[in-house]
Amino acid sequence: MNYLAHLALSHFSADLQVGNYLGDVLRGGEVSALPLGIRRGVMLHRAIDRLTDADPDVREVNRLLTGRHGRYAPVLSDIAFDHFLCRNWTIMMPTAFAPFCQHTYAALRAGKPHMPPRAARYVEAMTDDDWLALYTTTAGMRQVFARLRPRLSRPELLTGINGSLQEFAPAFNRAFLLLFPRLQALATTYRESTH
Repeated sequence: MNYLAHLALSHFSADLQVGNYLGDVLRGGEVSALPLGIRRGVMLHRAIDRLTDADPDVREVNRLLTGRHGRYAPVLSDIAFDHFLCRNWTIMMPTAFAPFCQHTYAALRAGKPHMPPRAARYVEAMTDDDWLALYTTTAGMRQVFARLRPRLSRPELLTGINGSLQEFAPAFNRAFLLLFPRLQALATTYRESTH
């Protein structure tokens, strides 16, 4: 799961959202210096990643992608699952997409004092350019993958990813629909322990 899914799974707590956003960018010492609620969000992020990586349906999707996209298959599937969350938003999430995005952007902006500068800069770009909305359309996904390309040592392995997303859409959607409720149940355990 990528930005959108992590933020959606912690929609009920601004601190958990901030920590979930930071889950991939913080090092050990940086995590221990955070307020407890944000630290718990980092732990939730990592628990989501572990459950997703171990899921057999996700592994099957990654196997489908590996033939064309090599070692980037897990990264690409994480990003693609955000698109499938958008496709299934109304049945998976309790709030409409636009208000969710506005609430989330506000939570991330408020959390910037707890973020390292590189993460805070990403918040500015994400909120100014409404990155989360990109996951809602095929054209937006092309932009998401285009932004990823310069960060890869073998960008040629992204060639054809948009076609792969369309071709393997049934497998992606099936894996998403089976996995996301389990992730929601996991996130609920963090909701209960924040009270």
